[in-house]
Amino acid sequence: MTEATIAVCAAPNTGKTTLFNRLTGSNQSVGNWPGVTVEKKTGRRRLDGYDVLFVDLPGVYSLTPSSEGERITRDYLWDSPPDAILNVLDAGNLYRGLGFTLQLAMTGLPMVVAVSMMDEAHAKGIEIDFERISEHLGLPTVPIVARTGEGMPDLEATLLAVLQGKSTQHPPHISFPPVLEQAISDLAREVEATDEQSGLDHVFVAASLMEDADAAVHLTRRSPALKRLVSEAAANRRKVEKRLAVDLPIACAECRFNAARGLVREAVRMPPSLSASATERLDRLLMHRWLGLPLFLLIMLGLFQAMFALGTPLQTRLAAGIQAIQAWLWVQPALGALPPLVQSFLVEGLLAGLGVVVSFLPIILLFFVMLSLVEDSGYMARAAFLMDRLMHTLRLDGKAFISLLLGYGCNVPAVLGTRILSSRHSRVLAMLLVPFSLCSGRLQVFVFISGILFAPRSAPWVVFSLYILSFGIIFLAGLLLRPFRFGTPAPFIMELPPYRRPMVSTVTLRAAQELRDFLHRAATVIVIGVVAVWFLTHYPPDVPAGSPDSLAGRTGLFLAPAFSPIGIHWAETVALFFGFIAKEILIGALAVVYGAPDLAAAIRAEVTPLQGLSFMVFTLIYTPCVATLAAIWSESRSWRVALLSMLLGVGLAWLVSFIVYQGGLWLGYT
Repeated sequence: MTEATIAVCAAPNTGKTTLFNRLTGSNQSVGNWPGVTVEKKTGRRRLDGYDVLFVDLPGVYSLTPSSEGERITRDYLWDSPPDAILNVLDAGNLYRGLGFTLQLAMTGLPMVVAVSMMDEAHAKGIEIDFERISEHLGLPTVPIVARTGEGMPDLEATLLAVLQGKSTQHPPHISFPPVLEQAISDLAREVEATDEQSGLDHVFVAASLMEDADAAVHLTRRSPALKRLVSEAAANRRKVEKRLAVDLPIACAECRFNAARGLVREAVRMPPSLSASATERLDRLLMHRWLGLPLFLLIMLGLFQAMFALGTPLQTRLAAGIQAIQAWLWVQPALGALPPLVQSFLVEGLLAGLGVVVSFLPIILLFFVMLSLVEDSGYMARAAFLMDRLMHTLRLDGKAFISLLLGYGCNVPAVLGTRILSSRHSRVLAMLLVPFSLCSGRLQVFVFISGILFAPRSAPWVVFSLYILSFGIIFLAGLLLRPFRFGTPAPFIMELPPYRRPMVSTVTLRAAQELRDFLHRAATVIVIGVVAVWFLTHYPPDVPAGSPDSLAGRTGLFLAPAFSPIGIHWAETVALFFGFIAKEILIGALAVVYGAPDLAAAIRAEVTPLQGLSFMVFTLIYTPCVATLAAIWSESRSWRVALLSMLLGVGLAWLVSFIVYQGGLWLGYT
């Protein structure tokens, strides 16, 4: 069996993921590209005598990098050229993807073009001359419908022919201005006499050396003999830019898209007139200047309510099941034979940590199902477009709002959902802001505390004010983080694809992959964090757990001077340690610390409403739970980012709680 690699490349929203899933089925693995957090997806399929590894590259518009995804795609194709490239185009909008297709074809690497979504093109009355497209591209072009499998046998046969070297191909010729054409041609002759290692077409290498300084560095690292041509390429670029009065990358991009426009005019026949499509009719309502945003919020609220209406009962049952297992273990003779500290570690530490992971699974699974439904339907791009202007104030794009909004259900899947963002800067910034969303765990604490300390008419307004405060803190933190750069911010470019019916297979496969990825990458960190908190509350072993003499208690007393100005006693400080595991544990932690049969009466006797409000504000803002921090670390692959999240949360929490508590005292509240 011969092994081969095929890279799947396309612009966003062209059906690339659907085709990749059709080709590889469940034989997929997901990880991260080395050194970056952009997702890497691979899958295998056997084609005759070949064991083919398909690599799903990020959806991009160019090999001239302006985003992390474009850099990954370029570096992969140049550093480890695949045996073939499978480029995917949308039959209903060939022009949008053909510019990238022409750039890929110019590399000279073996390549097949799959024109997908032919069913939608036929429904619109679009006719495509594939022979003419193949002739101009110099590549085999195959029409398919990836959603149904139509045309897949022809595509597989064409891929096999390319792998076997039976397909005749040649790089397309793109018309450049005469001065640019001559400069590239002269440099290409020298490249041909010099370059023996890159494996790329000489004209493409020459154009890349002139067009992009970063590309020149990359190419010379792979083929050192090209170093002597870098200064000549730079001189040629300056001469051409002076003659054309335009930057060379812009000139090259315009030439590619002019060629794409001409090819579409020559090979695609559009119906003379089309009535408004269903997509256009829906967009008139959903993208309305005034109604678009309220409708978006209602739709997301509906998804949010459905996710937690279904997920919370399952989460509660799983948590109850873990508690039942804990209770069962306590009465087992085998456990009783172990030392008490070992018993506590196994049941209250290790099992509790696993319980935290397991209890998140229903909500995480439903989150990714909902996210896949929104993405696969085509509505995600519209939601991002609606929120783009508002999010620009935080140096984010509209897609970040999706994660921030869903953080109000659970911060963990919201952090994982930042993968939809295009640049590392946007992903890291968004995952730093997500923990300030008022999650359902915090909501349980606020409902409990406000019901004890405030009158029935006042309690709902207290909780509502905390929601408003959460929105304000997100924007305050975003403004504080504006000077930071966590990478190169990418421009917001997102097409508005037609609305489509989500495919069950696509939604199911993605949800399963994300769930497996969460378990694999976050579970260990979560368990370690839980065990660390258990250690703080159970040592020294000769004192009551969680007492003032334990490590946690001593820490609480040590920090008392810092928490006294915000009205939080040492006992509540100890409870906040437990909140690091999960905010829901705060209530149980308070019960352990107070040790009273009537917790409500004990809190009412020790804590004033103003102190309770300060405590809730601190709980809203301070460090994310260990599961969220694990997700932030696993997604950013940086302990500095996780540490910044903790420090930013604690700092803002203390500052805002200080203003609330001292301001209340100044106004006469005690």
